[in-house]
Amino acid sequence: MFKQRAFSAILALLTLSSVMYPSSARAEEIPATFSFTGSGYGHGVGMSQIGARGQALEGRTAMEILGYYYPGTQVQQVSDSQTIRVNIGHLLNQTTISMVNAASSNGISNGEYSIFRSDGALVGTYGRDISATFALVAGIIIPQLNSPTAKFAPLNGDSLFTITWTPNSVIRIGNETATTTSQYKYGSLSIKAVSTVAGPKLEVVNALRLHDEYLWGIGEVPSSWPAASLEAQAIASRTYALTKLSSIRKECDCNLYNTIADQNFVGFSKESEPIYGQLWKSAVNRTSADATSGLVVTFNGKPANTYFFSSSAGLTQDVRDVWGGTFPYLISVPDTWSVSTALNPRYYVWNRDISQKVMATAFGLPDIVSYQVLSRSKTGSVTSIQGYSSSGKYVKLTGEVFRSRVKLPSTWFGLTFAVAPNNESDDCQLASIRARGRTAPC
Repeated sequence: MFKQRAFSAILALLTLSSVMYPSSARAEEIPATFSFTGSGYGHGVGMSQIGARGQALEGRTAMEILGYYYPGTQVQQVSDSQTIRVNIGHLLNQTTISMVNAASSNGISNGEYSIFRSDGALVGTYGRDISATFALVAGIIIPQLNSPTAKFAPLNGDSLFTITWTPNSVIRIGNETATTTSQYKYGSLSIKAVSTVAGPKLEVVNALRLHDEYLWGIGEVPSSWPAASLEAQAIASRTYALTKLSSIRKECDCNLYNTIADQNFVGFSKESEPIYGQLWKSAVNRTSADATSGLVVTFNGKPANTYFFSSSAGLTQDVRDVWGGTFPYLISVPDTWSVSTALNPRYYVWNRDISQKVMATAFGLPDIVSYQVLSRSKTGSVTSIQGYSSSGKYVKLTGEVFRSRVKLPSTWFGLTFAVAPNNESDDCQLASIRARGRTAPC
């Protein structure tokens, strides 16, 4: 049995058929906010990252962790030297690139970057004191060079530009939607004009080798975590990326996004983290079988769908309850580590206030006076929910769509929480998590 000395959660479902009102509101009122209490973070399918950390702290290996969260799979050596295209700037109007200053904390030496047009013709090669801004003008990308000491003649526009740079140099990217700049060391960049329903937009893509260059930049978990949990994440991330290589998505000019829509990719910022960055890079390297292949989770000889998430409310989800479909290895398993206050202090229990505007927009109604949880999965997560307006209209959403639209951490909400004794037995902890509808007699 799994050992867990931290507090455990005893979850009791609210009556499923009841209509939910804020405590201070009557049915005819239009409340300003709705309060939600829940547990866990993420969709709940596949590997729990908090659970992987907990198992690693208990001495389990990466292989044991992966086998637990993806039951029936194997870990095998698979070729992974392909180039993967990662979108690092989506639906932009402009973006700026420059070299990282030689005096930065990363200690990068002076470098140069080169800009090429769509036909491969070289625009020019520039030093670290010259930045380039690429802006959309009437559907064409117009580059503009900037320097504190020089002026440049206007450059002709194009629909695509590619940027490369000298080895061991680092490129800095500043996107209009980002609050900070990001750094990239490997591969090349492409800046492409793509047609969208909102008109032409820029898509910025980093093309680099999956085997190591891409994986070194995955920022899914803290690099300070135990080695086995880092290795499990590296293998799961490699596997996930391999399943995305078969096609280029037109909307992003990419195989996958650098966000949690796929998996979080932060480029050179990950391995250059002070103190801990090299621990993640080393974990990735340990999961490489040789120079052109790495360890991958497989099912029936093919890369598995290795979904992962932060934490659960005590049980992971069966994929059928979240997105539909059937995968024998994406089933619900106990995840007691996620309901530990020591391991998961932020999402063991969470509270969120959602505004009237956000609720109404989520349901596509003019206002929301109440909502009703229609169904839950066997883990207690909301699988369907209905919102009611003051006009009597109502709209039904899946739990996952609702969570995404109002930005709740998980679909495990509408639960009440009680703290169990510290010395609760392992058997009783699991019974409490499974009970859901009552307080287990621990």
